[in-house]
Amino acid sequence: MRKVQREMMLIVRNLTKAFGGLLAVQDVSFEVEKGEICGIIGPNGAGKTTVFNLISGFHHPTRGEIYFRGKRIDGLQPHRVCKEGLVRTFQLVQIFPSLTAYETILVAALHKFPLTRARKRAEEILERIGLSSKASFLSGTLTLADQKALEIGKAIACAPEMILLDEVHAGLTMVEAQRVQALIRSLQEEGVGILIVEHVMQVIMSLCTRVMVLNFGVKIAEGTPQKVAEDPRVIESYLGKGRRFAQM
Repeated sequence: MRKVQREMMLIVRNLTKAFGGLLAVQDVSFEVEKGEICGIIGPNGAGKTTVFNLISGFHHPTRGEIYFRGKRIDGLQPHRVCKEGLVRTFQLVQIFPSLTAYETILVAALHKFPLTRARKRAEEILERIGLSSKASFLSGTLTLADQKALEIGKAIACAPEMILLDEVHAGLTMVEAQRVQALIRSLQEEGVGILIVEHVMQVIMSLCTRVMVLNFGVKIAEGTPQKVAEDPRVIESYLGKGRRFAQM
């Protein structure tokens, strides 16, 4: 049987970030393949969002290296990282309340495309995320679920090769979360790599092929969702000794 060639899209090596005397992230290493959905979990304050901030250029590492498609990107500004094809969403949606849903997507698309193509792309993305009928609505008037969809739509507008998704399921109903998951799977089918931070373990178990666990800025486990959920170190960090996750 011929061995399938793995294509590593994101490579993180010994990533460390200190804020004064506090080590928020310490010697974290991992890789994400093209078209893979990889999850990052951990208790509050574990360093998950800091890792996202470092990868996307909002923070610069104290030490360590980040490579995207073979190019070193640690130290680049966020707009440069985005130009390379790596984009992110935010835990608290970053919308433009006074712009319409269409204008919001258009602004994002203009980062990568000329005006005529950006207009067409904005229309296509609104259709894809289920907001065509609300294209003229002000973003600030949309429901949380629609704002979350718009947040992902902004990322898609930049034609990414990888998206960092920061708790995009938080606050959603089961039906709304399923809509987001379907969108994520469609991106995976197109070869887009997905790195997702999430507290909803059912989502992690359903979507991810591999999960990394952080605790106090240190990677304590990595593997399949089932393997990670059974790891005593993970259980202790979430629930305390002698307890276990409910069957998922």
